Amino acid sequence: MKLGLHLPQFGATANEVAGVARRAETEGYSSLWVSDHILVPAAGGTIPALEILEPIATLAYVAAVTSRIRLATSVIVVPYRNAIHLAKEFATLDRLAQGRVTAGVASGWLEAEFRSLRAPYADRGKYTDEAIRLMRACWANDTPEFAGEFFQLSGMRFGPRPAEGKIPIVIGGISRRAVRRAVELGDGWHGTRMKPVQVAERLRWLREIAAREGRDLSSFALSHRVYLGFSERWTETGGYVEGILAPPTELADYLNQFAELGIHEVLITPIGADRTLEHFMDRFDKEVLPRLK
Repeated sequence: MKLGLHLPQFGATANEVAGVARRAETEGYSSLWVSDHILVPAAGGTIPALEILEPIATLAYVAAVTSRIRLATSVIVVPYRNAIHLAKEFATLDRLAQGRVTAGVASGWLEAEFRSLRAPYADRGKYTDEAIRLMRACWANDTPEFAGEFFQLSGMRFGPRPAEGKIPIVIGGISRRAVRRAVELGDGWHGTRMKPVQVAERLRWLREIAAREGRDLSSFALSHRVYLGFSERWTETGGYVEGILAPPTELADYLNQFAELGIHEVLITPIGADRTLEHFMDRFDKEVLPRLK
């Protein structure tokens, strides 16, 4: 099972971001990921009032200080953005990163953020589906032709395009609709904040939908994001994060359950009293990593 790492993105400095990125690449992590919220409620929301670095700009910076590790979003909320502009951002990032980008995308959930951005909350699912198709068309063609409900594109040149003419798209979300979107439109599925039994249920949905749609899942990427930290005894945090705090052996056993389910890559997001990524990596690399399958 591959391991990805969430970059320090919440009030982090440039040196912190670069230091973690370089270390993760050197120590053999497969990918670096960033999250996406443009605005969050100042108080009273289900999500903390975080200060979060913009994802595409952060990954562009990281692309300049690394050379091999994959760069991904977990996840970009597509309806917050013009889909053509987003296609260009991803394509430019992929060019600068020399083909190392994975576009993790989803339709979003934070209604207050949608309202503030004047984004289409009620139509977020339809918009996301169309945006995925449009981005693929833009990446594959110099002069893409596209006719949809939200976008009409003809006679216009798009560039730069990704060097390979495509960027892998993994669909985030835990609802049945998100899983269906992944099968219908994605190159993979990206789950988050779920226990193994919940992930197993989504994987069953994936297989059922794929069988119904005639979709071959042999090259379909399966990734999942977990929130982990160290403590002397097993503790489940609950709340928005739904993370796990535990001794190293129990953390390793927990992660191995995802590998046994068939998850190809787990994205680690550190939590706990000391979330400093350098300190977390010191312990994780020494005490957990050798026990993983």
